[in-house]
Amino acid sequence: MLTSFINAQTVSIIGRVMDAATSLPISHATVLLVETGEKKVSDAEGYFQFTISPGLPYSLTVHHIAFAAWSQNIAADSRPKDTAIVALQPKVYQSDDIVILSTRLSLEGVRTPFPALAMLPEDLVRHNNTTISDALRNVPGISLVRDGIWETSISMRGMSRSNIVTMVDNARIETANDISGALSLFNVHDLERIETIRSSGAVLHGTGALGGIVHLLTKRAAFTDEQQLHGEFSSEISGVNNCASQYLAVEGSSEHFAVRLSGGYRNADNTATPSGVIPNSQFTDMNLNGSLELRTTDSQTLHLTYQRSQAENTGIPGGSPIAAFASATYTLMQRDLFGLEYTIPNITPIFSSLIVRISQQNIIRNVEIIQSPTLTLTPHAIHSTASAQIESKINVAENNFLVFGVEVWQRTLESKREKINTANNTITGERPLPHSRFLSAGLYGQHEWQFAQDNGSLVVGARYDRIRIGNDETVNPEYIITNGILNTLPQHQTLLWKNGTANNESWSVNAGIQYSIHPDLDLLLLASTAFRSPSLEERFQYLTLGDGIHVGNPDLSPEQCISINSGFRWHADNVNVRGDLFLNRLRDLVSDVPGIFEGSAAFIKRNISKARLYGYELTAEHPVTNHSALKYSLSYVRGEDTGNRKNLPQIPPLHGSIELTAHYQNAGSLSVTSTFSTAQTMTALGETRSSGYSVFDIDAVTRSFTFAHFSFTARGGIQNIFNKAYHNHLSTLRGFVTSEPGRNFFLSLSLTL
Repeated sequence: MLTSFINAQTVSIIGRVMDAATSLPISHATVLLVETGEKKVSDAEGYFQFTISPGLPYSLTVHHIAFAAWSQNIAADSRPKDTAIVALQPKVYQSDDIVILSTRLSLEGVRTPFPALAMLPEDLVRHNNTTISDALRNVPGISLVRDGIWETSISMRGMSRSNIVTMVDNARIETANDISGALSLFNVHDLERIETIRSSGAVLHGTGALGGIVHLLTKRAAFTDEQQLHGEFSSEISGVNNCASQYLAVEGSSEHFAVRLSGGYRNADNTATPSGVIPNSQFTDMNLNGSLELRTTDSQTLHLTYQRSQAENTGIPGGSPIAAFASATYTLMQRDLFGLEYTIPNITPIFSSLIVRISQQNIIRNVEIIQSPTLTLTPHAIHSTASAQIESKINVAENNFLVFGVEVWQRTLESKREKINTANNTITGERPLPHSRFLSAGLYGQHEWQFAQDNGSLVVGARYDRIRIGNDETVNPEYIITNGILNTLPQHQTLLWKNGTANNESWSVNAGIQYSIHPDLDLLLLASTAFRSPSLEERFQYLTLGDGIHVGNPDLSPEQCISINSGFRWHADNVNVRGDLFLNRLRDLVSDVPGIFEGSAAFIKRNISKARLYGYELTAEHPVTNHSALKYSLSYVRGEDTGNRKNLPQIPPLHGSIELTAHYQNAGSLSVTSTFSTAQTMTALGETRSSGYSVFDIDAVTRSFTFAHFSFTARGGIQNIFNKAYHNHLSTLRGFVTSEPGRNFFLSLSLTL
């Protein structure tokens, strides 16, 4: 970096953005200094400049619509150096220098021992993705879990739902997992990136991260030297379900403030498959986001955010607790998030930053389940999560960093259900879960040391959590209304749950090393232990939705996991290969076990004594020509209940993808992708085997065409080109039609100002 003195506390960083293939300068590239929120645009010769404090670590990210994104950690030095050259690759290549922010220390992809991945905006909007889960389906180690077209989640190395921590802007997303939907409450156009860590090594994020984390980071406007105004509009259509969607965003910025407002709306009919239309698979949703960034003093910033997502008349064609031929619909699913973040950078040369985060997130789920012409159920729940976090970063020494934090969060649950029976004109009020609370307080720290002249890095982290769970007394049923007359003490009313409290505590620890035995070859090793305190639903649920009785267990023990991940990374001449072997040993895994509850057959939550998950992942990328590249991924996981010598349920089969992408500088890019899966024959008791399949997709993105101050981009393609009928092993679709979506033609037009 070329540095020059501004005063005793600041230096100037000068860089230049260049085309890696032609060595020509790239103008109009967006350069963001992550720690301060400042944004620059490269000039006609590709230059940009920031003024920062010397000796501290910073993260730079660079985006340009025609090139693959770039990000890297830097350390400003008061000694003069050459201008930093940022060499951007054509969009067919994925940079291996992408910084992973969810590691807390902002580790670069080539330095972290974590099996981590960051998906950037160009990755998210290139394909037609109905939900966030759809966007992640080809990430190695991740499989799509489908309760519907809109209701989707993911499995990560064989662990899903409650065993994965999902966050948005460092705030946990806490809601019920019996029917997927949390990852559907986001618009991909609002996301700056999605980060995944596929390991229980993500211990800094607390209880539940046995399988790993999914972190959604939303777009923010950034400070600029002069007042600027930008806008974005996109319109998309999808043929498989007649989906039409629109999205609009406006940004305004200056040296002291930055504001962003965005909104989206979608409406879709039932989804067509090769074997018929999936009934009741329609959806309607909308999103509204707003953020405000203020520079308060020096480089200190205050960030305020509000997010609102809402779905109505959204069919639920899946969900295992629901009767096979019942009709289930979200009459309302709504998410509201209020967030505040205050950042104090450059406190001292050692104490580099302090961040305070406060958030309140509410998720409302209203469902209507028509079990028969005379019987309707109306479950309703409000999930509220409040959190506060203080996090600091410390420079222990050169190439030696420490992050330390305190986090407290509490989830409260209010749940009700009515059974409306028109045959005898009764309404029965029930409380499927008691009014309950889950309070977690944790201390965490992680240390990173770069050694051997930056040829290796060592990461050690730990977290200690105290958890308190409480619930109110609950009776069943609460009331019965017969012919309009309310009875709060009906006959056969029983005590379902006594009021009570429970306490859990645990240490979570990780240790990982990355070492370069050759300039192009890194070896990786990560070991960790983590825990998960059972959720409120697992402790207290009482589901009678037509597919048997599902009952919680307040005496569940926390799940424990010991995890080892070893791997290698080869990166040379645009060839990137990464392989991982993993082993997860679990104790007290929570599962549904057949039993008797109040004299009736039921599925009761129990701790399985021992379980084991192991497998491998392989990804590779290499050029075919100067403007084309091949990408491969392959994932395998085996799940065993070692205590009972049985297969674990909901384990995905061997699957992967092959993608060929060609980039034409004057036109855009074209990709052909084959996604495949083998048959899953190692199933659990009562689980149906699935057959193997391969599906082909094609999509294209035009280059950006400029007219006056506007830029136009078009995207389009065909998913499932050959209209293949296939079944996803992790799908819970009910009824006669269980195929995945058929051939889908899609088109998207984007306009930016």
